[in-house]
Amino acid sequence: MNKSQLYSKLLNAPSDAPVFLTPNLDCDFIINAYEFGLFPWTSKPVTWWCPNPRCVLFPNQIHIQKSIKKFLNCYEFRLDYDFLSLIKLCANREKTWIDNEFIKTYNTLFKKGVAHSLELYENDKLIGGIYGLIIGKMFFGESMVSLKKNISKIALIALCKLLKEYDFLIDCQVYNKHLEFMGAKNIDRTEFLKLLENKINSKSGFDNFRNLQTHLQNI
Repeated sequence: MNKSQLYSKLLNAPSDAPVFLTPNLDCDFIINAYEFGLFPWTSKPVTWWCPNPRCVLFPNQIHIQKSIKKFLNCYEFRLDYDFLSLIKLCANREKTWIDNEFIKTYNTLFKKGVAHSLELYENDKLIGGIYGLIIGKMFFGESMVSLKKNISKIALIALCKLLKEYDFLIDCQVYNKHLEFMGAKNIDRTEFLKLLENKINSKSGFDNFRNLQTHLQNI
């Protein structure tokens, strides 16, 4: 299937059902799939989705509650410091699709410099964060986790403050009220795919995500 055929298939794909299935995860295939707006959700087999509408967040539209501002500088932020521990923390939740295959594959993507994490620490202990993939000017959000109240909110705020000056778009994949409250919104799949094509073909604007650590001071 060539690029135009796949694009046509995506435009006519089910709104709330998998586009197709694969028996397992493959790093190179994952990167190509994300570039077309697909993401994996559940495994054995792996289901690949491109929902309509699509939930996205423009970093400059992040909603910061007045009550949360005082907590923004209470924790230590680290970028790409302990990706494996963060994804395992996400997998420890009661309801999760993240199994050992996901952990192994995404950790490989981290080693390849494609997957990235923003982690929060308190007294040198990991208490939450967010991880996802960066391709061009897209951050494909995969999962967030909190061990304390508001930590996932703070992580998302920090990520937006970090990426807004680089004109990024954050793919939130599927709508929920929490994401809407933070400033995310649904857009039509056709609009998302057009935005996606532009963003993935643009340079991120930085050489190394981890080197943006200094930008997290006094967010």
